[in-house]
Amino acid sequence: MQYKRKLKRYILAAVMLVLATYATLFIKDTVDAMNPEKSLPIISVSIGYNPPAVVRAGYTWNFGLKTVRAPYLSAADVPLMTTDCYPGEHIAVDFSAPYDFITLYMAEGLANDDFRQVYNMQTPMEEGVYVFKLVANFKEGDIVYYFAVNVKTQNLQP
Repeated sequence: MQYKRKLKRYILAAVMLVLATYATLFIKDTVDAMNPEKSLPIISVSIGYNPPAVVRAGYTWNFGLKTVRAPYLSAADVPLMTTDCYPGEHIAVDFSAPYDFITLYMAEGLANDDFRQVYNMQTPMEEGVYVFKLVANFKEGDIVYYFAVNVKTQNLQP
């Protein structure tokens, strides 16, 4: 008889623990959806030893029961600062959360919206100003970033 009573208590405790877990996840998703800018993964980009100024230009993110969409902006709508770098430097991208895949696009000049996909993560070999569009896909959604580089062969500022 006492065995059945203990079993009922254990089952009730397990059910309450599961309900508390679901309630916690629901509350966290609700709070994250109210301020999505602080809940998105943080990006870190470096070109050689120089981190370019990376600008987020839109996202679609799923916060459990709610999907938040920020409008996707074009490169012309985003204020970009160029970062000086050498030709052929490696572009390293890292996020604070695991991503599924990233796609890198490049356009010549700041006023050009004609992006083409880049298959190697390097700066171009020719001098000039280039804008990169980085699309990061996560299981929760996708985020678009832009950054600009000024490829020079000499007279780089430290």
